[in-house]
Amino acid sequence: MFVGLGVLGGLLATVVPVQAQQPDTEQAELLCEFTADCAAPANDRGTPETTAPAQGQPRSSATRGFTFTRATTSDAAPVARRAEGRPVDLHVSFAPGSADLTAEARARLGNVAAVLVSPRLSARRLRIEGHTDASGSASANLDLSRRRAQSVADYLIAAGVAKGRIDVVGYGSTRPLDHVDPHAAENRRVVAVLL
Repeated sequence: MFVGLGVLGGLLATVVPVQAQQPDTEQAELLCEFTADCAAPANDRGTPETTAPAQGQPRSSATRGFTFTRATTSDAAPVARRAEGRPVDLHVSFAPGSADLTAEARARLGNVAAVLVSPRLSARRLRIEGHTDASGSASANLDLSRRRAQSVADYLIAAGVAKGRIDVVGYGSTRPLDHVDPHAAENRRVVAVLL
């Protein structure tokens, strides 16, 4: 019996650190989406890739031990403008026809809340927007989109985001992403917009 527990403990010790790293990666991706300030991925040597500079960043090149840096014509301000008012799809799901969050949505929103209370975003207000596809009546879709946005806001508030920072709005099916197919799945979404 003691051998079994020792083996189980060893397995848990190897599995738990891998699972603990996953939210950090997701949180970094969320912060990138919210701020539009993304770090370049590292290559095998641990240094950032230099394929293309981010907008507003100087371009660099190395030649025989010398590094030349050319400033770009834009400054860092466009990055801040680009992040403001840019919708971030929260990729949350609900039980069909309801505003009940799935278990996966709750896990995702836990990471969203962690990013929103981080020092980079803790002073920012945001708007949670609910959208539906065109299935059903316009009034039912508007109500469902509002309830879903409110459900997301309530979860974020319970997770530590200040209530006064969040506005909630439902648009129903009036702002589809796929205009060709108003019933497309991508039209059903909840997004957050930094204000």
